[in-house]
Amino acid sequence: MKTCSTRSCFALLASALFTPALLHAQVGYVPDESPYRDYQSRQNLTLSAGWLNLRRDPAGVAPKSSALLAARYDVSIGGPASFFVRYSAAPSERRVLLPTNPLATRQIDLRKSTTHVADLGLDLTLTGKKTWHHLAPSLIGGVGIASDFASADTGAYRFGTSFAFTYGAGIRYIVKSGFALRVDVTNYTWKYQYPDRYFVPASDSTAILNDTKKRSAYRGNWALMAGVAIPLFR
Repeated sequence: MKTCSTRSCFALLASALFTPALLHAQVGYVPDESPYRDYQSRQNLTLSAGWLNLRRDPAGVAPKSSALLAARYDVSIGGPASFFVRYSAAPSERRVLLPTNPLATRQIDLRKSTTHVADLGLDLTLTGKKTWHHLAPSLIGGVGIASDFASADTGAYRFGTSFAFTYGAGIRYIVKSGFALRVDVTNYTWKYQYPDRYFVPASDSTAILNDTKKRSAYRGNWALMAGVAIPLFR
């Protein structure tokens, strides 16, 4: 007997979970009393603020966790799917390390650092073209770039510009005018790369990093954001 792949099995399970609920909404309620309402949003702009929890990288030179600001533009591309473009910025600070110094005096400064992320992707609304009690949950996934637009520091470290990918989930509370309150949980993932100097022992025989296999490392960073979605060109 032919078995299904992981992806196809997941799709069948999701269909089994959500289809009965949608059908029940259509046949189990008088239209005016149904918790489901038709909703169409061709384009909207979302302005959000929240908190970005930045994981510590192997060398300890990543920015600290900080506030996060974001602007996002969505356009419907048919059915429950929409295409989005987003810009996010997290102003913070990070440690500056001098690899030639012994461990006790290795940190020589705290530098202001703002991480900028530009990504684009798809948003899939789980309730289709409807809301449930004014709520519309969704899943998102995207790709983009992350950069701090900064030059190399005294210790030769430079974050530069890195490929990034994002994924997460969100939920909107939509009012009749089309405006919505939106809450998102998003994972921002990018790569850190380290200079050769980070692997050279200092006078106390310690180095910032000892394993050359850790010359680069991906880190995922979770963000919680809340904002307002504004309908455009209605």
